[in-house]
Amino acid sequence: MRFFSPKPVRRRRPEFLSSKYLLSCATGLSVLFVAVHLAGLREFTSVLNGTTGSTEMNWESAAILGAVYVGFYLGFVLVVPVLLLAAAILEAGRKLGTRAALDPAAARSPAMAGVEGRDNFGGGQETKFL
Repeated sequence: MRFFSPKPVRRRRPEFLSSKYLLSCATGLSVLFVAVHLAGLREFTSVLNGTTGSTEMNWESAAILGAVYVGFYLGFVLVVPVLLLAAAILEAGRKLGTRAALDPAAARSPAMAGVEGRDNFGGGQETKFL
């Protein structure tokens, strides 16, 4: 029985700015925030009001740890919901699809159906449709 495969298993990274990529970023930020929270760095946010979070630690270290916690907290509260909403919108758009994505000719307005090569402003300039 072999415990290791002869070829290393490479996990494919999700495509940049795809819904899976955004979800993995949101998950990563959430995991990091939970780790920082469970490590007890929340008590060092008291530096914001001028006190140190621990009597055993100097104020410079407490300020750095407090800033780290505040940074991850703001990332968790502000960035993660945006990433989740963006992923949901991308996935909904991918599933619903549009007529333009399926058929480029359908992207033209119905009013322009019989007027090939004219612009929408009635000026008569020739335009090229892809």
